[in-house]
Amino acid sequence: MRQVLVIALAAAGLCACASDSMKEAAIRQCQTVGITQNDPEFDVCTRSYTLQSNQDTLEVSYRRALNPTYDKPTAHGWYGY
Repeated sequence: MRQVLVIALAAAGLCACASDSMKEAAIRQCQTVGITQNDPEFDVCTRSYTLQSNQDTLEVSYRRALNPTYDKPTAHGWYGY
């Protein structure tokens, strides 16, 4: 059952489109590194930052699926992964 849940979360994460806020954040990140909307690399830059954000979200979802206490540290600071 756990594997089915992990596969379903992974498929949903890969199929998910970037939200408007993620696109805006990617645009701002590209502009902070000096790539403006007029540069030919702008589309590649925004896409890479968007994919990076999706990957981070997918990894957190995966860890939460494997370990429901992922966000709840114990008294010893051990997260269980």
